[in-house]
Amino acid sequence: MKNFLKEAFSGTELVGTMNLIAGIIMALLWSYFASQWWSVAFGFLAAFFLIEAVWHYILTDYLRHIHKDRQGNDDCPSDNLKNQKGEDRI
Repeated sequence: MKNFLKEAFSGTELVGTMNLIAGIIMALLWSYFASQWWSVAFGFLAAFFLIEAVWHYILTDYLRHIHKDRQGNDDCPSDNLKNQKGEDRI
């Protein structure tokens, strides 16, 4: 359970979730005040936060994928070199 919580709530994913919530709120504010000229700021902020949220989710998935690859490959690079040369084969 502890590993699940650690993996599910990583720092980058948490920041991505906060950016997603902020982007949705900004988009709603922009649509509500669409007739006002200053509401364009909400639109730019909404686009920024939504793009940042997507970026953080992509980064989290990429880092999780890299971490799983490193856990599965416990061999030392020197062991791989020996196996390529034909030594220590069964």
